[in-house]
Amino acid sequence: MLGPIRKFSTSIYAKVLLAVIIIPFVFWGMGGLSSGNKNIVVVIDKEKYTSQQFTNFINRTATGKVESGQVEQLLSAFIGEKLIEKEIEYFGIQLNDNSLAQLIKHQKGFKRNNEFSRTEYEKFLLKNNITAVTFETILSKEEKKKQLLDLIGGGVSPSNF
Repeated sequence: MLGPIRKFSTSIYAKVLLAVIIIPFVFWGMGGLSSGNKNIVVVIDKEKYTSQQFTNFINRTATGKVESGQVEQLLSAFIGEKLIEKEIEYFGIQLNDNSLAQLIKHQKGFKRNNEFSRTEYEKFLLKNNITAVTFETILSKEEKKKQLLDLIGGGVSPSNF
């Protein structure tokens, strides 16, 4: 039984087969097994975003069961959100606590008799089942996006076409 295997191992065919198997490992290594990028969804400007971050985004934005056709749309939205965050960081758009407080105080839904009502604000938070910190974070992000779009769109004039 071992005789034919020994005879094959000394032949030229065995050496060619061995070379075909070994050469790729010598030049390229193990490839994807050692790269450590298994959980990376997207890389933007050398910053890696993991599948866990994408899953958290889906849990935040999607309502109900996610169908297979929606995953691509959600991924596009996730990438868009991250790109906008990068642009906000690049342009240095900030919103301090006083500005955020003024934004909240000027919301129509939080007024009673044309004045800010803390009770109305807290009712809104309870009705929507969110904390003040979460609401303020969302409002801050939306205001920063608005300021970014105003900054970009404010200096652009339409073409003559």
